[in-house]
Amino acid sequence: MDKELISLFTEELGQIAYDICFNISSSVIDKNAKKMIITTTDNSIKEWIEKKYSPLLKDILEKYYNEDSWKIEVRMKENEEEVVETSLEFLNPFFTFDNFVVGNSNQFAYAACLAVAQKPGKAYNPLFIYGSTGLGKTHLLHAIGNFVYRRKISKKIVYITSEKFINDLVNSIKEKKIEEFRNKYRKVDVLLIDDIQFISGKERTQEELFHTFNELYLENKQIVLTSDRPPKDLEEIEDRLKSRFQSGLIADVQMPDFETRKAIIKKKLENYNLQLEEQAIDILAHKFKNNVREIEGAIIKIVAHTNLNQINDEKIKIENVIEIIKDISIDDTKITPENIIETVTEYFQISQEDIFSNSREKRIVYPRQVITYLLRDILGLSFKNIGNILNKDHTTIIHSYEKINVMLASPKVYRDISNIREKLYEKYH
Repeated sequence: MDKELISLFTEELGQIAYDICFNISSSVIDKNAKKMIITTTDNSIKEWIEKKYSPLLKDILEKYYNEDSWKIEVRMKENEEEVVETSLEFLNPFFTFDNFVVGNSNQFAYAACLAVAQKPGKAYNPLFIYGSTGLGKTHLLHAIGNFVYRRKISKKIVYITSEKFINDLVNSIKEKKIEEFRNKYRKVDVLLIDDIQFISGKERTQEELFHTFNELYLENKQIVLTSDRPPKDLEEIEDRLKSRFQSGLIADVQMPDFETRKAIIKKKLENYNLQLEEQAIDILAHKFKNNVREIEGAIIKIVAHTNLNQINDEKIKIENVIEIIKDISIDDTKITPENIIETVTEYFQISQEDIFSNSREKRIVYPRQVITYLLRDILGLSFKNIGNILNKDHTTIIHSYEKINVMLASPKVYRDISNIREKLYEKYH
């Protein structure tokens, strides 16, 4: 692969996705057949590339070679790594990469975790994942541990919450077993600590963690931490420790968008062997926007109601779902279409008249597509309603929405959408 194409892939995909597609996996470009073949040893990576990056890879190759009809093929190869003895603590076997629903709100963190799991201590060390409660940070942490354990990549994996780390330290001091405590956490290959923000104000805990961190890092052992906020915003934590947290890769997990929420709902329903009408799924995805736990709670209520009332319909009807969830209170957004249009035009420094014009300039078309995407994703408007608002035909609106959906694999587009969404929720939520 020539340097110009490598540079283009890196720029469009971002470094993490590039590493997974071309460094952790292997790839071959067949110019005559107009095909790129990517080979990986892991099914999670195969599915992730196929779902999230194949359209973007295809688009890059077609632009670079100025030819249409390129194909992306992702193949599996048997893992030939040597099997080693492995031990672990407190991992939930049900939290894996395979059953984690990947969307635009979490794909960067997912990719980072997958890269770390493939090569512990070599890719992105430490890895710091942050985001609000109920967005999947703990799931990703367990997924790393399960991946490493099941593929016999490392000998010892420890998952622990920061609270248990604190309690273990207190007990070891009381029982005069501090060396035993240190051996437990410093003689590991992969250390996964959940909710690190709870060590705030705990000076002795921070002292022990600092030295544990240093020892593991110097030995190239993998460290992954989660928190509800980025390192710079952690209060009552020593600067030297925050500096260590910031020395590797920082990845955030945001609120899931509409399509991701729908995918999560369908995945959860599969687990209960339950089916809802498509419109009922849309209702749930529109109502429960803040985190996955809200969605899980609603589904559990639907399952319980269905079982108790012996509803045997092949698909639960929308009117039943509305009735079941009517008492679940959610602080819904006050964002309007006008708010979205105003925020997007301010962000891209164009006028609202430009948006409603027939201009085909890229500087106008792209913001218009972003507005279309956000009207659909945040407010759940139909394509027909969006067309009426923007004075565009139905086909143009669908194309605009789907265009952004594909382009979200690009770090720049994802960053634009995330920044605008953050501005909207800060101002109007």
